[in-house]
Amino acid sequence: MAPQTAARLIVEAAARLGLVGQPGREGTQQRAPRGPLPNPRLDAELLFRGVTGWSRADLLARGDAPVADVTVAAFAAAVARRERHEPVQYILGKAAFWRDEFVVNPAVLIPRPDTEILVEAVASRLRDVEAPWLLDIGTGSGCIALSLLRELPRVRALAVDVSEAALEVARANAIALGLESRINFLLSRWLDAVPDDAVFDAIVSNPPYVAPAERSRLAPEVREFEPGLALFAEDADDLSSYRGIVAQIGGRLSSSGLLAFEVGLSQDGRVADLLRDTGFASVETVNDLAGISRVVLARRK
Repeated sequence: MAPQTAARLIVEAAARLGLVGQPGREGTQQRAPRGPLPNPRLDAELLFRGVTGWSRADLLARGDAPVADVTVAAFAAAVARRERHEPVQYILGKAAFWRDEFVVNPAVLIPRPDTEILVEAVASRLRDVEAPWLLDIGTGSGCIALSLLRELPRVRALAVDVSEAALEVARANAIALGLESRINFLLSRWLDAVPDDAVFDAIVSNPPYVAPAERSRLAPEVREFEPGLALFAEDADDLSSYRGIVAQIGGRLSSSGLLAFEVGLSQDGRVADLLRDTGFASVETVNDLAGISRVVLARRK
């Protein structure tokens, strides 16, 4: 039998992944259909590069060279996990966000490009603030707070999460990025454990905002693998997380401080109204490149 090469392995894996969700396919997908995978070729290449540590240039230069049996086995195991719709980022244990790669596992949401809009919006408004202190609520992997620390060298941060497992991931990312001296972590539901006398220049959050009734409409990668605690709002109120946070802010945001939320589709107007109704005089929304409102920003004056 001809030796396995990177190019051949990727082609075969892409064909295999392309069969996921096809009617009558044998195995797990037949018993519990979840639909097709949208990018089988890209998934195959990303998994191979993740398993081997190769770059795209390596693939071009070494694609026809024989691959060791141990690599073949590791790649096959990764492809089998992707066949079950497990996200590529969880399989590889890392996700790209802003300017860095972050450790991720099923204890935290996978960072998404939408959230980079929140980072960009907050960074642009804190750039001229002297030594700002930031609170990140529901930090998960820490991608928001740590990206802001990387972007703004004078920022210090407190990052809170209700999940100790998530905080462990965030701590690992802080250490990996060399930022652990500028950030503290605290187990807290919203601001429950944040000291009453702490006053922040900015409070940011990408809180759970998906209504539980929407669960069945989510991609299987999301509904079956990402943590529901970080995804779903409470009960039938998709704004429950925003209400809970706003109700606890009190004096913990400085008089000129910035409150910044990521919001779900079509939530921007309702979140903006909530903030105006609770004393925020200056409220604005920030759109993504497609013109969809992804971020709501507010100040009390």
